[in-house]
Amino acid sequence: MSVRSGEQFLEGLRDDREIWLEGERVKDVTAHPKLARMAKTLAGVYDLQHNPDTRDVMAFESPTTGDPISLSYMIPHSVDDLVRRRRAFEATARHSFGMLGRTPDYVNVVVAAMRQMADCYGENDARYRDNVINYYEYVSENDLCLTHTFGHPQTNRAADISQLDDPYIALGVVDTTSEGVIVRGARLLATLAPFSDEIVAPLYRPLRPDLPESSMYAIGFAIPVATPGLKFVCRQSYDRGGSSFDYPLSGFYDEMDCMAIFDDVLIPWERVFSYDDVELGNENIRRGRWWRQYMQQVAVKNIAKLDFMLGITHKLADAIGINIYSHVQEKISEIVDIRATVNAYLRAAEVDAGPYLGEGIWPAEEPWHAMRHWFPDAHTRIVWIIEQLSASGLMLTPTEKDMQGPIADEIAKYYQGASVGAQDRIRLFRLAWDLVGSQFGSRQALYERFFNGDTVILRQRRYASYDYSAALASVDRFFEMAAGHGGAD
Repeated sequence: MSVRSGEQFLEGLRDDREIWLEGERVKDVTAHPKLARMAKTLAGVYDLQHNPDTRDVMAFESPTTGDPISLSYMIPHSVDDLVRRRRAFEATARHSFGMLGRTPDYVNVVVAAMRQMADCYGENDARYRDNVINYYEYVSENDLCLTHTFGHPQTNRAADISQLDDPYIALGVVDTTSEGVIVRGARLLATLAPFSDEIVAPLYRPLRPDLPESSMYAIGFAIPVATPGLKFVCRQSYDRGGSSFDYPLSGFYDEMDCMAIFDDVLIPWERVFSYDDVELGNENIRRGRWWRQYMQQVAVKNIAKLDFMLGITHKLADAIGINIYSHVQEKISEIVDIRATVNAYLRAAEVDAGPYLGEGIWPAEEPWHAMRHWFPDAHTRIVWIIEQLSASGLMLTPTEKDMQGPIADEIAKYYQGASVGAQDRIRLFRLAWDLVGSQFGSRQALYERFFNGDTVILRQRRYASYDYSAALASVDRFFEMAAGHGGAD
């Protein structure tokens, strides 16, 4: 199929997928009043591949067919390749102003990373290596939109999933047939599921090899979203279907999060990537550092988002005349510094890239470790700055109907700013509110804090795995130097 257009993407969503939203099954996600605008936003992302201004940076020649395919599927072999891939990420991130963490390129990179380490999947059974390679070629050649799931339902996190009262709360194997593996249970967090063609459900959480029951959960695979027996339960939509003036971000960028429920779903053997091998599964989780690839997309998204947040903050300060104060200027400069820091992490990871697993190269992991641990706090800090500088203006902003109603003249008088009229000031403050104060804004904050994992746990793992030899040796060298000079004297 080569690269798809927006209309081709939308047409692919009109199938019999089972999507549940607020108590009702959605008949057509492209027409539903609380989902349609997001579907059109994603269609716009696919149209970038055909836009004369961006198409040259969005695709590369397929090594299999020679047709153009999404550049997010490219396996990089040089720093120049990484820079080229970054340009494609930038076009997508700018299109959504950094508001979408899970644009299609995100999981595309995950699948490409799985392809790089395909030999790892096939160490004990070559079928699974071949399945990973074939799946990569299938989704890249057909330009499919993917969602993925990693976690299990938060039923009782104090117990191992194999020790829950119902063994099929977590996704597990029920049976096998000549056609494939039958699975039952649930997975989270399937972001973008209503708008995706396929769901990738790799084995991602380590299992306990000392528990025989663990083997039933050692399953990784990918299947179409519209597979019989598979349903998705959406959280409440933040796009309420109303005025995009009142909720300018919620109306266009609610990428939706879902729980995936598998009711005796058949996974064809050719779609299975790992099965009934706890030790190999755990080893692949340890060494399969996909984040070394997808963090490039994350960093680019963060930069686009920071540009947007910086612009909003600067305009807010200018609109109400507080940009003359030194403490306001200092806070805005802090956002500038955060933006520059993310860019530095990005460039360092690219320049220091090298071999890791399989073919091609991987961005350096040290900058990514630091960014993963630091950025959630940095993002929280920016939200706090916007709240502090906006203050009550975030809460007192009227709606579009107020501005068009009988008291429009009074609104025009009392809601004007120092440098802008009432309409522009209200529009700006409603944008800021949707960014940091609405349900959409709260989800953005939660996403940035946890999508990569709890930073406390990430830092604990970093503490346990870091190579301290150079740091400890530097202290030893100091003591040797001091001793050679007669000690403390």
